[in-house]
This record gives sequence, structure tokens and C-alpha cells, in this order.
Amino acid sequence: MTYLPITPEVAVVPGDVVHLREHDYQHSCGPLRLRIIHVRLDLSTWYDGQWVWLEGIEINTDGRAGRFRQVLARVAALPQAEA
Repeated sequence: MTYLPITPEVAVVPGDVVHLREHDYQHSCGPLRLRIIHVRLDLSTWYDGQWVWLEGIEINTDGRAGRFRQVLARVAALPQAEA
């Protein structure tokens, strides 16, 4: 049997701001707003295409830029690419 890696198709690009609920990303602590710097689709093959690594800047509740974050986010919680 040959394993075919699954690469998710998400409509998230650098500069976008995503809103993630606590259960939509790993090692979470409340909701998260993240301005995307980089999307690591290559690493999603390890998670059966269900999760994707996002790198970005956390946006605080007052709208200011916070710290750099790397999060493993649920693909289903992200905007999807149009078919």
C-alpha cells in the first residue's frame, strides 16, 4: 500500500488575520487573532491534512500587534480555497 500525503487547500495568505477559537488550535489558551506571516502546508502531511502550522503575530484585544506565534491550527477552522 502506498501512502499519499494529503495537503490541505486553505485560503490563508500572508497579511490575512485569522480568528481561532480555543478548540481550533493546539496548546490554546482562549481565542486567538493571528496576522499570518507564513503557512506551513508541507508539515500538514504529518497530520493527515487536518491541521496546518501557522506562523504570525498575535493581535491583542486592543488591536495592537503582540508576540510572534507558531500554532497548529485545525484546517476546518480556516477559510477554504474555492474549487
